[in-house]
Amino acid sequence: MLVVMAIAGMILAISFPSFTAGLDGIRLQSTGRRIGAFFNVARGRADQEQLPVEIRIDLDRNQITALSADGRWERALEPAEGVKITGVWPPVEGAEGGARFRRFVLLPGVPPPRFRVQLGAARGRSATVAVDPLNGTPQIDEAPR
Repeated sequence: MLVVMAIAGMILAISFPSFTAGLDGIRLQSTGRRIGAFFNVARGRADQEQLPVEIRIDLDRNQITALSADGRWERALEPAEGVKITGVWPPVEGAEGGARFRRFVLLPGVPPPRFRVQLGAARGRSATVAVDPLNGTPQIDEAPR
């Protein structure tokens, strides 16, 4: 019985790193899909209410927010646990007061701007999320390890 437990322990110790790396990939993919859905909800709100909606990607707070021009509608999105927003394209320039964020506005009836969000996981995995401006589908590219 002791030998069987030792062998099971060795198998578990060997497979644990690949299991946690798989979880990081799932978290990155899930966050990428959530960003796409969040963006599409904000786009739909702009079109429905015929009001601009501001999207703010805040690297310091690790959060994406959407706010309508009249201030009556606001949503926030935080990545999955263990995932951090590490960058955004176009890059953040001239940070106000040391804060690092990117803002853009979704106008009703106007194609949205192109942007990419870079995500990083705790164990070094990363992915880039780009939302297609025409159909709103997220394109998630994981960086090779």
